[in-house]
Amino acid sequence: MNSILSILPLFSALSWSASAIVLKKFKIKNLYLFPSIESCLSFLALFLVNIYLSRWDIFFSYDVKTYLILFIGYSLSVLGTFIYIQALKRIEIGIVFTLATSIQVLLISLLDKFINLYTFSNLFVIGTGIIVFGVIVINLPHIKLINSKTKNTNNIIGIVASLACGLCWGTTAFSVDKALNVVSILDAATIRTLLTFIYFLPINLFQYKIIRSTTNFYELKFLTLSGLFITIAMLLWTSSLKVNTGSWTTVLASSAPVFALSLGFIFLNEKLKRNEFLGILLCLIGVLSIILSN
Repeated sequence: MNSILSILPLFSALSWSASAIVLKKFKIKNLYLFPSIESCLSFLALFLVNIYLSRWDIFFSYDVKTYLILFIGYSLSVLGTFIYIQALKRIEIGIVFTLATSIQVLLISLLDKFINLYTFSNLFVIGTGIIVFGVIVINLPHIKLINSKTKNTNNIIGIVASLACGLCWGTTAFSVDKALNVVSILDAATIRTLLTFIYFLPINLFQYKIIRSTTNFYELKFLTLSGLFITIAMLLWTSSLKVNTGSWTTVLASSAPVFALSLGFIFLNEKLKRNEFLGILLCLIGVLSIILSN
């Protein structure tokens, strides 16, 4: 049982990648609408579970400090998502993902080491380094473009946004990990969905005319399907934070490119390049090293 709980971040990464594959395969354009739909689906499911279990009194029983930690953590998560979308509009997804993943893993590891005073085994450190290096290898062709684009202000903004996105998500993992010492997984997930919906509602209202003119039933159907995958991914991610450290969860979840490329190969008929195949092997070796370090 413990071995299954320790690899929850891998299942989260798989579900997250499946969501991205749906968005890519069916060419979904209204990305700002996606978080609102996902948060509505998540809240509805959690609302029904809380009613069925008659546990709303527990949801309102925590102290102010706990709610504040979750508020800050998930607010940063939403901010990270917004910045992530902005980065994707300016530079290649490979550069965005590599920079965001690297800074996220580095930040949460430093916070766990110097604030939570965790001690990492050599095998864990080596595995983490191999995964980050694997992600870099996968996106090497995109990273090589950085030098040729640094004079472009738009691309500089994209690079900075990618780093900021990683900082936001790394801090989110650290904050939520702290709060989960006293908060249940269901309550933390409910607060996440509420904040996501509240923050993205005004954005969607501001873009109402565009959304109305470009969104149809076909797109809504696949936005919903993609949202269900994210709901599962976030529940698994939160569950992992409950039973594992923030570093463990973040590092293993950073192996998402392995699943994204594999699913792309299976469902989108995308060919794996040599650097991508090598990167996948490196990430798998890194994941195995981290699991063995437990």
